[in-house]
Amino acid sequence: MAPEPAMVTRNRTAAEQGDPVAQFNLGNMYRLGYQVARDTDLAVTWLTMAARQGNADAVEALRRMAADGIKVHWDAEPEGTEIEAESDPLCAGEEPPIDPALLAAAAKAGDHAAQVALGNAYREGKGVALDLTEALRWYQLAAEAGDAAGQYALGTLYDLGLGVAQSNAEARAWYHKAAAQGDAAAQFNLGNMILLGRGGTPNPGVAAKWFRLAAEQGDAAAQFTLATLLESGKGVERDEAKAEELYRRAAAQGTAEAQFNLANMLRLGIGGEADPTEAAGFYRRAAEQGLVEAELNFALMLAGGIGIGQDETAAAHWFRRAADKGDVRAQVNLGHVYEQGLGVEPDIAAAAEWYRRAAVSGSAEACFNLGILAATGTGLAADDVEAWVWLSLAAEAAPPKLADSARSGSATLAARLSPEQMAEARSRLEKRRRVAP
Repeated sequence: MAPEPAMVTRNRTAAEQGDPVAQFNLGNMYRLGYQVARDTDLAVTWLTMAARQGNADAVEALRRMAADGIKVHWDAEPEGTEIEAESDPLCAGEEPPIDPALLAAAAKAGDHAAQVALGNAYREGKGVALDLTEALRWYQLAAEAGDAAGQYALGTLYDLGLGVAQSNAEARAWYHKAAAQGDAAAQFNLGNMILLGRGGTPNPGVAAKWFRLAAEQGDAAAQFTLATLLESGKGVERDEAKAEELYRRAAAQGTAEAQFNLANMLRLGIGGEADPTEAAGFYRRAAEQGLVEAELNFALMLAGGIGIGQDETAAAHWFRRAADKGDVRAQVNLGHVYEQGLGVEPDIAAAAEWYRRAAVSGSAEACFNLGILAATGTGLAADDVEAWVWLSLAAEAAPPKLADSARSGSATLAARLSPEQMAEARSRLEKRRRVAP
């Protein structure tokens, strides 16, 4: 059998020691079939472990899997999610569950790895009753003995305020101790606290140093965050070529946000030659993971035949995916799709509904389109008062050319409204302004 890739081994080792970033990385590898055979059961196992430690990327990945019809199990999922994972989150692969009695014996004998693992068990309530005070005690024993995994775990409790009063200062101190010993997850968390100014003054330059150390160890979150700093020049010298390299490394590990940012660079030719074909590919990969910005951009590429064969039906599908999640630009585009019958059967009523959703979220273009439909009675009942209100809102927020058209339309409508209708129109306009985002 071929040896396991070093990246997989590194993440597996850290994941088994309770590192949530490594658990996310390993779970994501199994989810995507990256450097390992795709295995959704193992993906759910590791992502669940990371999610229960507060890893936001794991939470999002589990939600995406559930949305795709994969059965997941995570206590924090909304009611109604069908949960049924066969793997115990404390098991790695097909290994049996950890025996709490054996673990406790090793921990009491001074085995630092066992102390951390026992702390994890108490923290998650696996094999023992959930007890954050006991988790804290075991993490602290390992941490004070100089164990990096224990220091990281203890830092996490202070960071999140689990079993102890939340303390940015304590979290940073313990993360720093673990980071100084080379713990990649601690390096990333420490960098993130420094970047955000949690427990001190924000310092993106110092944060970048910690992100770089973690990124060099293959930490996808650190690679992505460092890339954003390098692309923007925040706290570091701008280096778009290095940013692209780091985005590629994080994208290869399945980080949807890195895939999206890389696609943007490739589409716009930032840091090198523009490559719309490769950009479309990365938008697709991120879109398939449920990243709404990627869904919108991939739809636009498909609609325009940019970097990929034009496919209006597929474009409509991706516009709807993003629109259903509340993306205003996707809602406007989907309204246009239904109005023009682009890849779908024309449906003016559906177009009006999507324009309405975008309009109430503040889209000037949607306000204009909805105003025209109301004025002409297309797809909804003709209503000059309502049309005037929508066109007036568009005139206030639209770009100059569209605003001029909206003002012209509202003036035409105002000329045919009675004084009573005009008073009603102004009243509605004021109400809409008050609730506008």
